[in-house]
Formats: sequence, C-alpha cells, structure tokens
Amino acid sequence: MSRQIKFAKRYGKILGSMDIDKNYPAFHFVYVVIIFALENNTAFNLLLKDRNKMAIIHFIRMQVECCLDVYACLLLRDKDRFFKYFLDGKPINKLSIGKQYLTAGYLCAELDKRYTGIAEIYKEGCKWVHPNKVVFRSSAPELKRNNLYFIGYKNKIYCEDNKRLNDVYKDMLLINQILYELLQELILPYRKSDAVQVIIGQFIKSKRRVRFKKYE
Repeated sequence: MSRQIKFAKRYGKILGSMDIDKNYPAFHFVYVVIIFALENNTAFNLLLKDRNKMAIIHFIRMQVECCLDVYACLLLRDKDRFFKYFLDGKPINKLSIGKQYLTAGYLCAELDKRYTGIAEIYKEGCKWVHPNKVVFRSSAPELKRNNLYFIGYKNKIYCEDNKRLNDVYKDMLLINQILYELLQELILPYRKSDAVQVIIGQFIKSKRRVRFKKYE
C-alpha cells in the first residue's frame, strides 16, 4: 500500500512566508484553500487505508478544484477584487477575462497546457460523483481468461485492487504537488523576508477539553 499523502509542512511554509498584516485578504484566501486541501488529504488517507476504491476519487476531483481556484486568481489582474469575490462565497465561474468566463472547463484546459494530464484527472473524477455505468463497471467483476477483472480508474483493466489504488494515489500526489507550485507562484508578491514555519491544525472540542490536532 502506498504511503499517506502528507503536505502540511510544505503548506505551512507557504503560510509562514506571507505578510499577514499587509496582505490579509491574500492570506485569508490561501489559508482557506490550504485547509480545504488538507481536509481532503485527511479523508483521502483514511479511505485509502480502508481500501475504498470509489469514494477516494472524489477527493482527487476536489483537490483539482483547489488548483482551479488558485489558477483563476493567477489569471486575473485585480487580485483584491478576486479575494473579496471568493471570500464573499460567490462562484468563480461568474468571473470573466474579457468575454471568457472562468468555468471549470476553461480553467482545466488552460492549466493542462502547463500540467499535462490535470484535465483528464478532473474529467475522470467527475465520472465517479453520481451512480452511473462507470461505478457499476467498477463494482461488478467480469471474467476474462479464467481471471476476474474490473474496469476501474481511467477505464483501465485491473485484476488487483492494489494496482488500482496505487494509480489513484499517484494522481492525488501529483495534484498536491501542482497545488503547492501554484500557491508558491501566487504568494510571490505577498512574501515577507523573515519567513517562519507555521504548524497547521484544527481545534477539536469535547465536553471536557479542547485539543489541537496537527494536519499531516
């Protein structure tokens, strides 16, 4: 089984290199994206350990959407307007550059020119969101040459779950690497000279106490 996806330290370096006081809207946007990405990774790791072959793909798709949000911001000149629009909860696909709206399809196609394969990964993820033929073929084995097989991730033929899970893992790892590079590019105008390592986590409250759990 593949190792867990761990990006908290790398994302923590990004937050720690930003000047919060001078660029709070930018920091707020980056923080939201990173927390969402780390939550995706946490869920992905748990489902991977449980050998869930279908639901884990949903989290790859959501991780691609993090990339699309950051890339949309990189494309727009007026970053402050974008941050306000995003943090107000408005849909990015209503923003435009000229007459071109920043739809997921457009952003995927443009980002695929830089990172070949990300559009295919996103489209594949979309197939697994609703019950359909793709899900059926993945869950119903077929017999071929006295061996059971599944039509699984990206329409590949799998005879072993480990191989399918490994392909899914590689794509999730790739998307995290792409997101990390996009965030590094985005924060360049907002960097400070005395960068620090930020520990990212969440506060978990029970009846008796509050504890801090670090992301991995």
